[in-house]
Amino acid sequence: MSFLVAIAIYVIRILRRPMDVRLKLRHAGPLAVVSGAGAVVAAWSKLRPDGIATSYLLGEVLGVLAVYLMAWTTVLASRLSTVERCFGGLDRVYFWHRLCGIWSLLLFIPHTLVTSGSDQAAPSEELTFSGEAGRVLGLFAALGLIALILVSLARVSRLLRVGYRLWLVTHRFIGLLLIAALVHGWLLDEVLAGSAVLRVLYLIISAVGVTAYGYDELLLRRRASKAGYVIKEVLRPGPHITDVLLTPTGAGSPLRGGQFVYLSVGGEHRWREHPFSVAGTSPDGSVRLTIRARGRDTRRMHENLRPGLPAVVNGPYGMFDHTLGGARQIWIAGGIGVAPFLGWLTTERVDEPSRVDLFYCVGTEAEAVFLADLVAAAERLPNLEVHPVFSQEHGRLTVDRIQAAAGPVTADTHVFLCGPAAMVAGLGADLRQVGVPRDHVHAEHFEFR
Repeated sequence: MSFLVAIAIYVIRILRRPMDVRLKLRHAGPLAVVSGAGAVVAAWSKLRPDGIATSYLLGEVLGVLAVYLMAWTTVLASRLSTVERCFGGLDRVYFWHRLCGIWSLLLFIPHTLVTSGSDQAAPSEELTFSGEAGRVLGLFAALGLIALILVSLARVSRLLRVGYRLWLVTHRFIGLLLIAALVHGWLLDEVLAGSAVLRVLYLIISAVGVTAYGYDELLLRRRASKAGYVIKEVLRPGPHITDVLLTPTGAGSPLRGGQFVYLSVGGEHRWREHPFSVAGTSPDGSVRLTIRARGRDTRRMHENLRPGLPAVVNGPYGMFDHTLGGARQIWIAGGIGVAPFLGWLTTERVDEPSRVDLFYCVGTEAEAVFLADLVAAAERLPNLEVHPVFSQEHGRLTVDRIQAAAGPVTADTHVFLCGPAAMVAGLGADLRQVGVPRDHVHAEHFEFR
């Protein structure tokens, strides 16, 4: 009961906050994940069959929670626009996707230890064929989940030389792991066997997860908003930076600056998707993308992209939008994180805020390859001031330096950050310490694995 009260108080606080409805809506997704987990615990505790020991019940609740979170991973992998809006952008969707995957594994481990050591678990020599199959499927799901989580960790993937393409392909098997875990629970869970209501709830969780996986595999790639393009121009303004201009071969996609798309080069049937920010659009439907060579595929793009190659654009995605902010805004770009700001400045007037201070953070002046674009935009827009920051010369950007250059950062200031994860996290925390509300700090995260 106390859990439900806490959820209700949280919802009321969100609804009463004076902020854009889009910012309120992005709390709905995380709230659904957390409240659903609470409902699972409450249902399994309330509808506990007679004769079930508390320790065994605890183990099975942990197992059901693991399956519940695995079902969420398939929902969050679907790229549905409704799901994206309810979590506040595809970057946050993938954050919760990864979080649900990690927690499902962490819950599987104590579930296995508790249930296998319980007196109510059947000894190995007494297991039927279905019981043996259930244990094998549970082991398969756990080991597969461990493997997927490991290759999602940046250090492990670099050590094993797991490229983005291989990572993407392996993660398409998560639905099979979910099905294995679902069947494992159905065959072995004595709590489910003793309650018809719990079996129905378990089937609902199963149906949602499997349906989302089926949609992802069978329909998403056919129904996703895709458009054909051809590469018109390729510039390499820096050693690891590629600036690409694409023109549509048909109607094109309804893109705007600040969004991002999945780009597949070489035709629709080559599985080589990568997310890139839209750094500008033109009235004729052309789109500008900026690419930093980080992994093997993006390095290959930097070396081999040339005019005339066919490309497919899937999207748009993303909810990084300066119209969420108020009259006073600060934009902070780290390296290639300048792309969404370029998209706003080169395709829109951006005259809604009365003042915008843009901090462009790079290591050296030579790395500031887009500074000329920003300066040109500042000459066109009287409300924009650009502050280049060269960390090797000036040191890293801090809140004190922001206030020295742009004036006091007050509670009504909206700050937009895009860049390396450490920079975004550090400055975000420091801004909140000086009184900027959490909902006024907007960040685009590009750590998609």
